[in-house]
Amino acid sequence: MSEQDINEFCQSGGKILSFVSDGKYYAFEVKTVTDIIGLLPVTRLPKTPNFIKGVINLRGKAVPVIDFRLRLGLPETEYDARSCTIIIEVGSNQAGIICDRVSDVEDILPEQTAASPVKNGLVKCFINTKDKNISLLDPDVLVRTNR
Repeated sequence: MSEQDINEFCQSGGKILSFVSDGKYYAFEVKTVTDIIGLLPVTRLPKTPNFIKGVINLRGKAVPVIDFRLRLGLPETEYDARSCTIIIEVGSNQAGIICDRVSDVEDILPEQTAASPVKNGLVKCFINTKDKNISLLDPDVLVRTNR
C-alpha cells in the first residue's frame, strides 16, 4: 500500500473488512481481499519464520499462509470454529492470513480516520467507529518475512 493510497483512504474513506485477533480489531481495504475461507490443511515449509504456517492449495495455486497472532509476536492459540483465513492480494501474489474471526465489511468516512505517524509501518491508518477502534493494515508490510 503506497503512501498515496493511505492518504487517499484517509481523505476519502472507503470499504474495509475488519477482523479480530487477540480481542483487537484490524482491517484490510476490501479491494485487497479476494476470499474468506475456512482453515485448510497446511503444508509446512522448512526454514521459514514461525509465523508462516506453510502453504495451502487454493484452486490449484500454492498460497502462503501467515498466522496473524504469531506475526504480531502474540502467543499461539488453538483455532476454533470461528477461525478463518483471509486471502489478500499483494502485488500479483496472494497470501492467506489466519485470524480469530472476521467481523464486518464497513464503510468508513474520512472523519473516522487518522493516518499513522509511523511511516512504512504495519498499521497505516487508525479508524474510530462508534463502537470500536480499528487498525488498518498494510498488506505489503504484513507479508514481509524480514521485520
